[in-house]
Amino acid sequence: MTGMPADTEQEAQRLTALLSKEVESHGLLLEEVTLRPSGKQIIVQVIVDKADGHDSVNLDELGEVTTTISNALDKDVAFASADPYELEVSSPGLSRPLTAQRHWVRALNRMVKISLSDGTKLRGRLLEVNDADVLVAEHREPAKKGMKTKVLEPELHAFENIRKAVVDPELNFDDALLDTVDSEDLEG
Repeated sequence: MTGMPADTEQEAQRLTALLSKEVESHGLLLEEVTLRPSGKQIIVQVIVDKADGHDSVNLDELGEVTTTISNALDKDVAFASADPYELEVSSPGLSRPLTAQRHWVRALNRMVKISLSDGTKLRGRLLEVNDADVLVAEHREPAKKGMKTKVLEPELHAFENIRKAVVDPELNFDDALLDTVDSEDLEG
């Protein structure tokens, strides 16, 4: 392969297959590989994550897996003969859609924005995650400025009925929610 591959999506799938075992050797999960042109080079963006959903990838792990991925790409016949590429390895960001149960687990006790299959959109606090659904206490914005946000009774929403969901970052996080965190998890 010289230059830009004709089908970047097909090449991304090939690289996903190539790199999966390399990433798994570090106890991580290969979330996504994307390719995009940038001038005369290609940017290879690799997103890795922890499989359990509870922990985040730390910088040491990210550095180690980046070296492994870089070595694998350098040994790959197609990439060795290609134009220069830039490798970006990262963990999923806050704006990542919540598509897998482990994404939801990591978002426990956070505010989420959800679009349901029927077109309903809601914003609320994620209280529980099960195999088939999530429990969310919807927060409705007040009609007038200065009034309190109305928190509705928690409702179950089946994964199959959720079209899209993301974490909604909070700037004024309620410290009382930290009481719900098991302190043994923090000692780890």
